[in-house]
Amino acid sequence: MRIGIVSDTHKNLFMLDKAIKLMGDIDLLIHLGDCKEDLIKINTKYNLDYEAVLGNNDFLREGESEKLIVLKGKKILLTHGHKYNVYFGLDRLYYRAAELEADVVLYGHTHVQHIEWINNILFINPGSTSLPRDRNPGCIKMTILDNGEVDIEPIRFEY
Repeated sequence: MRIGIVSDTHKNLFMLDKAIKLMGDIDLLIHLGDCKEDLIKINTKYNLDYEAVLGNNDFLREGESEKLIVLKGKKILLTHGHKYNVYFGLDRLYYRAAELEADVVLYGHTHVQHIEWINNILFINPGSTSLPRDRNPGCIKMTILDNGEVDIEPIRFEY
């Protein structure tokens, strides 16, 4: 299963469109908050299956700020990250993931791409497609293989 992961699009549909094109053939698109409605708007063009959570800038929007999904046997926690203070580390998010027995955690909020294993839990932040703090817009293509392994492809691009 091929999964495209984006976050923090902040109403920049041009950059979100660019990210989706660069990820290529995907079965599912995940948006980790901060302008979730961007995903809904752009999906009229792509008609992809999608999952999304709300971020700190998704004011008065309907939806969840956290979601646990299971894909090909992998428990995946989706969150924007702001409720776990991810700017200051992943400790609080790690404990939540461990409590839920998650295999993978997808989060955003920092606007910086980051991939890290912590005690057998894979943490992935795709960065921001539109307002990257490290000046490199990004997204992630994640593939869950038939044997259960997870393959990660960080994607960076220019404005």
